[in-house]
Amino acid sequence: MSLDLVTEVWDVLRSHIDFNERSDAADTLVNFLIDNNYEAEDIKDAFRGDKEIITAVKDYMSQHRSEEHTSELQS
Repeated sequence: MSLDLVTEVWDVLRSHIDFNERSDAADTLVNFLIDNNYEAEDIKDAFRGDKEIITAVKDYMSQHRSEEHTSELQS
């Protein structure tokens, strides 16, 4: 599935997602995309201007770096 299609679906559905739930929905979408081999930078580019998705990508990247750092320290 192309990121263009995913961004269009997100644009259509996001107004139907309660404002208080959008951050969680964005986190779920970003994790789904990452799990399906999309790169964080590609997601950021495709969803440029979407605050919830960009925040979710940044949170994912921060958490991922933190986990790698912890893993390196334990080795």
